[in-house]
Amino acid sequence: MDIKTEVLIVGGGATGAGICRDLALRGIPCVLIEKGDLASGASGRNHGLFHSGGRYAVADPEASRECITENGILRKIAPHCIEETDGFFVSLPEDGLAFRDKFLQACEKVGIQTTLLNRDEVLSLEPELNPNLLSAVKVPDGAIDPFTLVLENARDAELHGVKILLHSEVTSLILDGDRVKGAKTKDRIRGEEYTIEASYFVNATGAWANQILKLVGLRIGMALSKGSMLITNTRLNHGVINRCRPPSDADIVVPNDTVSILGTTSIRLEDVEHFEVTPDEVSLLVQEGSKMIPAIRETRFIRAYAGIRPLFLSEEKGDDRAISRGFVLIDHAKRDGLQNLITITGGKLVTYRLMAERTSDLICQKMGRNTACSTHSNPLPGASRPAGLRERFKQFSAARGEIVCDCELVPRKEVEELLGTEKLRDFQDILHRTRLAKGTCQGGFCVYRLLGVLHDSKMLQGDSNKILKGFLEERWKGIRPILWGAAVKEEELIEYIYKGIFNF
Repeated sequence: MDIKTEVLIVGGGATGAGICRDLALRGIPCVLIEKGDLASGASGRNHGLFHSGGRYAVADPEASRECITENGILRKIAPHCIEETDGFFVSLPEDGLAFRDKFLQACEKVGIQTTLLNRDEVLSLEPELNPNLLSAVKVPDGAIDPFTLVLENARDAELHGVKILLHSEVTSLILDGDRVKGAKTKDRIRGEEYTIEASYFVNATGAWANQILKLVGLRIGMALSKGSMLITNTRLNHGVINRCRPPSDADIVVPNDTVSILGTTSIRLEDVEHFEVTPDEVSLLVQEGSKMIPAIRETRFIRAYAGIRPLFLSEEKGDDRAISRGFVLIDHAKRDGLQNLITITGGKLVTYRLMAERTSDLICQKMGRNTACSTHSNPLPGASRPAGLRERFKQFSAARGEIVCDCELVPRKEVEELLGTEKLRDFQDILHRTRLAKGTCQGGFCVYRLLGVLHDSKMLQGDSNKILKGFLEERWKGIRPILWGAAVKEEELIEYIYKGIFNF
């Protein structure tokens, strides 16, 4: 199977999906290739924070302006992906008020709306906060569902003719003088090899950017910064809680559906494929996070996970938190003499659309086309659909039926509808597209039911025990770092179930 197109986009995160949607709406043919599933990199391994830009207002005003501008746009085009919780930058006694005053001035300069709250006012909104806090500043932060955001960008692109190839990777790039002529690719499931020819190539692989550039002998300065996070068993806060001080470890708690996500760390790595959450990081996150929300000390955690931030380095800096969270768009024609290769990296999830717009503008400029971007005004396909926890409870009450996942109230009907409409190629693809395995038991009780649904639908490919064992091994990576207290008892129960029933 050989393919010809106008633009080949490598990387199926938010940026890559956003670029293919932007180009499709401009009428430019393109193909997106991703070695895993959509959102399997940093786009699916983050806080789920819907940035106002407040976090960067003092140290990185340009990135902050980008965040608050895109914050307003996404509220209009993707309201179903966002929970408008607001956020609170909390000053504790040990922080003092000097940074708070600086923060208020910086937010005003970049256009972030703020409200200063005294101790009693913020505690009435967030009763779990440290009662000794001095004050808090309210900003328009929120929570965002990154999986739905990426999937809907990709779905809209496909509706406009884009071809998306998942579980397929670029193995080499074919050069023809000062241009990339094509990409040799491999289907990682079937083992088939094929070539994609394109007029322009976009490297939107984030932390993997240098792995693609290495294929043509190029490299950019990049810091790979690991951020580790913990998921609580219950939702501890209504709004996003930030520590009102310069960004540091364990200074933010994001509410996400039925849980809260505590983070994060910043540790430089060299290997983008192999990393884990360490016990020291877990201890640090609990110790520092509990200074804002004391209940964190006694709460039960259900998972630890980490993502890799791709930070562009114009010069080496000792502290990764001093590196800008803005994005960089590199035209390799100007930088390296390779006429049709572009790299886009860095940035935040909330700025994905702007990153896609700038990349698509550059492609149009190279093509000599004067077609304007429309993603800022065209809502995503599901924008009119109600979303959120309350809506899910309504649906559950209206039509009960068989439930596959008790923790997240995922009905069998939802899974069967997904299987009937999506071309899913891997077991994890299903988990990315539903709330399955995201609740308290982390898939311990629902995944074997999912395998039963797949078997009944005659859609189970491969050995079911091998698939189940693979899932449990992956699940264990997130469970092991937080294994104490009640979590130990539940894990022993799940171990007995799988040893007794499935002979694992």
